[in-house]
Amino acid sequence: TFFGQSLEPLLKTLKDLTGPDTCVLCCYEQRTMGKNPEIERKYFELLQRDFELERIPLDRHDEEYRSEDIHIVSIHRKRAVGPH
Repeated sequence: TFFGQSLEPLLKTLKDLTGPDTCVLCCYEQRTMGKNPEIERKYFELLQRDFELERIPLDRHDEEYRSEDIHIVSIHRKRAVGPH
């Protein structure tokens, strides 16, 4: 599908370049036109297979630059679960 073709390389790059202690800050402007909402939903759905996400609350954004449609997400690799 189109989503797989456009999102899989990005997700693979994130997996290839991150380790267990890497923190990725993802900042993006929420788009509401066309396929953008569907692509965004699918991206975060796929991302959560391998990563833990924490949305940074608006009150922690820089006062001068914060906006309701700008989002910041902290992304960490999920910890491997070993045998118990």
